[in-house]
Amino acid sequence: MSSGARKLENGMNKFRCLNGSHSAAELAETIRLTSPHSARILSDILDSDGDWSSIENRKPKSGWDQVSLAHFRAALAYRLADYPTAYIHELDCYHAFLRVFLDAPRWCIPVLYAVSSDLSHVAKLADAQVSGNNRVEEAIRAINQGFSLCMTDREPSLSLSRKWGTYHMANLLFALYLRQRAYNLCGSMIRAIRASELPALDTFPMSDQVTFRFYRGMLAFRSEDYSAAKHDLLFAFQSCHRDAYENKRRILTYLVPLMLIDGQMPRISLLQEFPVIAGLYSGLISAAKSGNLGLFDRLLAEKQDQLAFLGVFLAIERVRKIALRQLFYKVYLIDNRSSRIALARFRRALEFALSTSVEDAEVEAILADMVFSGYLKGYLAHDHGLAVLSKQMPFPPISSVVPPNGS
Repeated sequence: MSSGARKLENGMNKFRCLNGSHSAAELAETIRLTSPHSARILSDILDSDGDWSSIENRKPKSGWDQVSLAHFRAALAYRLADYPTAYIHELDCYHAFLRVFLDAPRWCIPVLYAVSSDLSHVAKLADAQVSGNNRVEEAIRAINQGFSLCMTDREPSLSLSRKWGTYHMANLLFALYLRQRAYNLCGSMIRAIRASELPALDTFPMSDQVTFRFYRGMLAFRSEDYSAAKHDLLFAFQSCHRDAYENKRRILTYLVPLMLIDGQMPRISLLQEFPVIAGLYSGLISAAKSGNLGLFDRLLAEKQDQLAFLGVFLAIERVRKIALRQLFYKVYLIDNRSSRIALARFRRALEFALSTSVEDAEVEAILADMVFSGYLKGYLAHDHGLAVLSKQMPFPPISSVVPPNGS
């Protein structure tokens, strides 16, 4: 046995020892592609033999030998920046690990997280380096097997069950599914989790809860289930670690439009803490709050591409009704809170705000929609050219009249 082969054997033996002692945290660190242990073993082999033949020629003798040998081959290719080859070996490592994971209880879950994360990472690098093969899709299928092994574990003792890895693995898959725009797979996974016999979500680590509820809330947002989206995203924001600034900013991207739809204006101090969010929404918020419909429309047009890219344009478009409500409320105040206001007064307000002429029929259509949506209480007296407003709270508080999935 060459000196390099002995170095490799020492490296593989560490995997066996850590598995035997159930040292989950150290094993999870050791199996990473960039672990110091792997880097040291690879350097020792090269210094001893001058080549990599000991790694190329070694035959595995056990399940953990298959895991560790595939790992070192993947780490070597990763070190050489040959990402497609690194991916092939990391996929071998992943499948070999799943075979031993079948008989492993809860202690081994952190190792699953590590190999899943590395497989996802190197698949993206391989696809970026050499196009043609969608390795990310293949990695998704492999990681989904790890997810299933957690969710469907039949270990009778809950304290030993792999079920505790379910939400962390789901979060890894969410990120990959969204990268591939596989929204249907996200929905399928949520339904599978809902139908499974898992411990309550609030018994899992807070990091898993926050991430899962962010993704679930974002998907509800995309489906325009705004009530469910706000419920999850508000939890994610309030429970997010105080130092996770970028995560909070990402949550606010979706949470702020939901607040606006419900008539809740974000605190100035909150916007000041997140300048990117302020730059995106503060002008629109100010325009809606003041009833400056013209400014709101101009800002919406200017930011349309950015808002559409983020997936929030349709939600922000709904906020336009708040700007209309505030504009019409000003007409109501100017008319001394009269319950009978000429439609021409609303038409002139719209023309002033929009700097363009507005047909009477369009004014009536807008007012009728405002009544239907609940922003305005009253009816239109078409023959008399009047809007007849309720004498009691003709402009209800926005939060009380907009349905959760508001139209």
